[in-house]
Amino acid sequence: MSEPTPDPAARVQDQLLHAHEQIYAAVRQLEHARDLVELLESLQHFRRLIVAHFDDEETPGGFFDVVRTRSSRHLAVLERLGKDHGTFLDDLDGVAARARACLAGPVAEILKQGVQLAWRLRDHEARENRLLIDAMYTDSGEGD
Repeated sequence: MSEPTPDPAARVQDQLLHAHEQIYAAVRQLEHARDLVELLESLQHFRRLIVAHFDDEETPGGFFDVVRTRSSRHLAVLERLGKDHGTFLDDLDGVAARARACLAGPVAEILKQGVQLAWRLRDHEARENRLLIDAMYTDSGEGD
């Protein structure tokens, strides 16, 4: 006896639930990003996940098709969800672009200013050291 043919809707359901678990984990990473670099890494990972997920949902035989064929009363909801996909990707790309701009702009400038300050402080202390050595160890001919 052969194995029963898996129900395409059941397969889609299993794939969808598994994908959603991965997405929820990625969302938690986004929520807990401690800095812009970590946020960008999380966004990059999240984008890869949701692009593949959205493609799976919208592909022929995917989640959207299953819902369309089983329950036409949800067509308006499906249309809205499909539009949301594009909006989410645009918003994600916008956040990533702003984070990159911040790292390249204000953050990079602040880091540069910090390095310049460190150099100035190092130079200042070196001049003091030279002055101290000169004052203490160079015989100026002045008596004690």
